[in-house]
Amino acid sequence: MDDLGRGLMAGFVATIVISLLMALRLSMGLMPWFYPIEILNLSAQELFGTPNSRWVGWAIHFVVGTGIWGVLFGWIVERLPGDTYTRRGILFGGIVWFVVMITVFPAAGSGFFALGFGWGISVWTLIYHLIFGFSLGATYGWLRSL
Repeated sequence: MDDLGRGLMAGFVATIVISLLMALRLSMGLMPWFYPIEILNLSAQELFGTPNSRWVGWAIHFVVGTGIWGVLFGWIVERLPGDTYTRRGILFGGIVWFVVMITVFPAAGSGFFALGFGWGISVWTLIYHLIFGFSLGATYGWLRSL
């Protein structure tokens, strides 16, 4: 398997990990008003005129996490600083968070860094993206070792 294939597989695993964490948070009743899938749905409606559907949000979530971020990670991982793939993944997760904060949230009407929701959401999504990066890098490194 090449680097892009490993990135794709690692991106899928990392997307499942944060999806499960998101579902766990919602099932515990923590911030039920903050549903990132709905934000993706609203962003897609605003940018592309897609229909109003959570399935659109979930599809975007998996396509972006797996096909865009995962493949991009596989493409640039060797150029990122850090002595382990996990550390490089965490750095990459932070970069992804920054990109999301200045693109997706403003497109959904939540403002830069999700400040329309309050600063806590910005911190919460940073934690999610660092976990995404950790999972991405750890899975990628494991796949490289096979």
